[in-house]
Amino acid sequence: MSDYYNILGIPKNASDDEIKRAYKKLALKTHPDKNGGDDTEFKKINVAYETLSNPQKKNEYDNPHMNNMNMDNPFNHPFFNFHQNHHSQHQGLKLNDHHYTCRISLKDVFFGTTKKLKVNRNSMCKSCVKSCNACNGSGKISHHIQMGPFTQIANSTCNACKGDGKMKNDVNIHCTKCSSNGVLNEERIFEIILNPGVENGKTFVFEEWGEQATKSNQISGSFIITIKVEEDPHFKRNNLQLRYTVDLTLKESIIGKILTIPHFLGNFDIDTKGFGIINPEKEYIIYDKGLKNENNKVGNLHLIFKIKYPEKTLTNEEIEIVKRLDF
Repeated sequence: MSDYYNILGIPKNASDDEIKRAYKKLALKTHPDKNGGDDTEFKKINVAYETLSNPQKKNEYDNPHMNNMNMDNPFNHPFFNFHQNHHSQHQGLKLNDHHYTCRISLKDVFFGTTKKLKVNRNSMCKSCVKSCNACNGSGKISHHIQMGPFTQIANSTCNACKGDGKMKNDVNIHCTKCSSNGVLNEERIFEIILNPGVENGKTFVFEEWGEQATKSNQISGSFIITIKVEEDPHFKRNNLQLRYTVDLTLKESIIGKILTIPHFLGNFDIDTKGFGIINPEKEYIIYDKGLKNENNKVGNLHLIFKIKYPEKTLTNEEIEIVKRLDF
């Protein structure tokens, strides 16, 4: 008889809460999803918890002379049957998606652009391949074994389709779509339209162009395109706002300087003298020179100035000149 207390790592006088905490901790640690599909330990833990968490079953387990239940094989337990059924129900889960990162420039974001991507896939030809009737496309046959009051479920490879889950419709019919090899080689050019102001990280999903299903109870994955906006050499983006950083000397920050802004619509000049004496802690805004979106909402261009201060000591004459300035 298996030692359920030892399996859960608890003393025989453990409380209900201690049993529950021990089970949750071990169930997370030994779940098949974290152990490459090996659910041996997970089953044992569930059998132990199913028994010790039920007062009646716990009493029968602690006092084996009071019942004739065969506890030597915990996998005859009804929970084991539930786990097997639960696992088999998920064999039809969607297969893996294929991901592609489409890199664009900030200029593409400003004007909008169109990208075309050519994708190939090898899919099952549904014209000449059908689901195996013997296993309903799963590739496995379930056998129910009656063990007294319990039922154990065992799976084996389907002999009819050799585990493929599919069969030819009629071997005597020549399929013109796939040349009777059961596989279709398809090519498609996906076109994605990126409107002005497209956000970084935007995704486009094309269903059934990822990992391809080979059995009728499987769902093909998707082809997912993610937009990645590359860093721009001049501008930083904040939604529809553009930020442009300019270096000025102290003298230029006072008397002004004509700057050439390398804008997407074409370079344009500004004279910082129009802003007055430049405050390096302030952002100066040029309206409607930012990005725009598909609804024609337009952002602004924000100028950030960094002042380079000279490493020198003013002469008395220079100090007197500065004193006479009215600021």
